[in-house]
Amino acid sequence: MRGNCMLRVSIAIALGASLLVGCSAFSPSAADKTDANSTTSTYWVNSLNAKCVGVGPMQCLQVQRGEELSAGKWQLFYAPIQGFEYVPGYIYKLKVKETQLPAHQVPADKSSIAYELVEVLDKQADSRLRLHDIWVLEAIEGKPLALTSERQRPRLEFNLTEMRFTGTDGCNNVFGSPHAVTPDTLSIGPIAATMMACADMATADRFRQRLGKVEGYLLEGLKLHLQNASGKTLLSFQKTD
Repeated sequence: MRGNCMLRVSIAIALGASLLVGCSAFSPSAADKTDANSTTSTYWVNSLNAKCVGVGPMQCLQVQRGEELSAGKWQLFYAPIQGFEYVPGYIYKLKVKETQLPAHQVPADKSSIAYELVEVLDKQADSRLRLHDIWVLEAIEGKPLALTSERQRPRLEFNLTEMRFTGTDGCNNVFGSPHAVTPDTLSIGPIAATMMACADMATADRFRQRLGKVEGYLLEGLKLHLQNASGKTLLSFQKTD
């Protein structure tokens, strides 16, 4: 029980970092030897793939190697792990066998190491990914919107694969990057927007002013509440398809 508790704590700490890796690619290091050409190592697999370029554009796993999960240390992993069935939305801890292949068996565009799943040590849902959706605004500081047209209704789409958001304030398009995304914190800013003038800018102005003050969030079913640093709800959204 104590070991499982410590595992969950380490995952929670690491979730404070971005879901995306930088530009570094994975490179293996020494681990437990199983035979002359093989080792077994512990791997962590992130909850989302990331765009990468091999022979052409592709999606790569994001991994860390080692017993402890470190914040922001994800690396792109281009090779398949034989026997591992990846499902986005989960943080995995794996035991993986690494086998150095003879040079004559390695194609020019492939890894010289074969990776094979030995055991799934842990699998935990990443609660942050519930943000990864399209949300339409219902209320500002608890007051339902009074709109003359649905075209005036602000909306946001969070894309945590690319760590960005896009949407509209009801008049102009808005976009930017979310920061400090954990299971309950979220910072938005700076916010960029187009500069079109509309007949009624009141809702758009109120929306953007409060969006820039967001420091946290609360998810309740299909509803998303964006909050300030003291926990006050600034903007309330409904999930949409």
